[in-house]
Amino acid sequence: MKYFLFVLCCFHFSFPQNNALVDDGEKLIYENKLDEAIIYYTKQLKKTTKEEQQIEVLFGLADAYRLQLNFDKSNQYYSEAYKIIKNTNNIQLEFLYHVKMAEFYRKRTMFIKSVTQLDRAAVILKKNKIENLYLAKYYNRKAALFTEHFHSQDSTLLYANKSLDLAKKLNDKDNVFYSLLEIAGVYERKKEYETSIRYLEEIIQFAKSNNMQQQEADAYISYIMALARSNQLEKALNTALYAASFSKKHKLFYNEIIFNENIQNLYFRLHNTEKAYEYLKHRLELTTKYNDIKKEELVLNLEAKYKLKEKEHEIKINNLKIANSNKELENNKVRFYIITGLFLVTILITLLVAYFLKQSNQSNKKLQILSEQNEFLLSEANHRINNNLQLIVILISDQLNKLPENEAQEIKKILKKVNSIATLHRHLYQSNDKTKVDSYKYLNDIKSSFSDLFTENNIATHFIINEIAIPTDMAMYLGLLLTELIINSIKHAFENQEYKEIKFNLKVENAVVYFNYSDNGTKLKGEGIKLKLIDKLCRQLKLEYTINTINGFSFSFQKQLN
Repeated sequence: MKYFLFVLCCFHFSFPQNNALVDDGEKLIYENKLDEAIIYYTKQLKKTTKEEQQIEVLFGLADAYRLQLNFDKSNQYYSEAYKIIKNTNNIQLEFLYHVKMAEFYRKRTMFIKSVTQLDRAAVILKKNKIENLYLAKYYNRKAALFTEHFHSQDSTLLYANKSLDLAKKLNDKDNVFYSLLEIAGVYERKKEYETSIRYLEEIIQFAKSNNMQQQEADAYISYIMALARSNQLEKALNTALYAASFSKKHKLFYNEIIFNENIQNLYFRLHNTEKAYEYLKHRLELTTKYNDIKKEELVLNLEAKYKLKEKEHEIKINNLKIANSNKELENNKVRFYIITGLFLVTILITLLVAYFLKQSNQSNKKLQILSEQNEFLLSEANHRINNNLQLIVILISDQLNKLPENEAQEIKKILKKVNSIATLHRHLYQSNDKTKVDSYKYLNDIKSSFSDLFTENNIATHFIINEIAIPTDMAMYLGLLLTELIINSIKHAFENQEYKEIKFNLKVENAVVYFNYSDNGTKLKGEGIKLKLIDKLCRQLKLEYTINTINGFSFSFQKQLN
């Protein structure tokens, strides 16, 4: 820890020595002045003539728009930068481009594409010597992917430390911050909460000292999570309340929503249902406001695109008129009548084409706006269903404490199934494709909802879930099946056993989904059992299933994936 404090002190008094043009823009981004950063970079883009500086400015614009969650604009500027990079054949900047695109896709949880970009950077690294500044960013993003996608703590620690060592040499405070944040996250996931919390407290102080507002807000998210998982609920709540106020003050709208959700969950864990409900309502208001802003931005962008198209058509028509007028002056009297006739025909055809293009553009514009509105409404419906189901769980859970234990257990089983459906709707409103659900995220979320019961009953779990895009209807029944099977195992399977285990595997081969669930319970060993609810759910899925109780309990089926 003393070593860590030494690193922070060094970076508190030192700043990266990049060229002034890029450094000024990065400073605005650190201070979360994203609109000012965009204006600054836009002005610099008009002044800059050197290609390498143009690339740096385009990267700055793309980064600012990415932080505003305007991914269309961000991707546009990354693409423009890449075109110039290919012309200049600059290997260093091509390497940096792939690292930045990896972060672009990671931010959108498109992990496969993010991995592909880092693989392309690795190919360049294998054949060329890369500058330490870019190499530090590469290692830092690899650490982030090993945390969020591969879930390998040792690899995260390895690449975070590599990035930290290079960042220290370069006095790169941004990479120092995020490398240390990844390291703190490793300790938190290893359940070494005290060490993780010490790291995070120093990281927050480092961000404050360097006026890194966005980074400070990001650090609070991890800090609150670590406090909550170490059962320091009151401290976590007070921190979340401060962080929400901090985010509101600095216009970090997305962070403010996250902190209000943290406050709601912490009040619920502290059995303050009234406050939990109050912050649930506040979070819903913020989310609605956020969605309205994004919808308005989308409509404005669409209108601007269509106005630009209309301008381009007007310019083309005017250029055609000028060209024909010049020809008229050059031709003799005999050809004058021919050219005049051709000109008039051309004008007529141009006007007709322009008219039909305008009609077509107006129709396309209306259809696209309607499509965006429908997608937004569907997302909003899933969001509200999820929130309403969450509210039902909160209200019923509050009443459970007043019921006898035997009655409360049955209601808890129902709540787990309601939570399974709520989880499905949460994944739907967070997904770009409203017709399918990622099986890996969805079924792991259902598993996480049982983590307290697994710990309480000393049950080991081994879940292997492939990433499969499952149709919504099928996903709901799979979630309910898994929920019911886990409940039955916890309640009926085990009897005076020292080692209790539940296994689950979901995979797809040749467009066939294989579902395998088992436990090593001895209570029902060798008995013939009929599970009514399981049977009804399988009939809804129109499939045949197999139950075996020779060595514990096992349930399996296979189904063609349409």
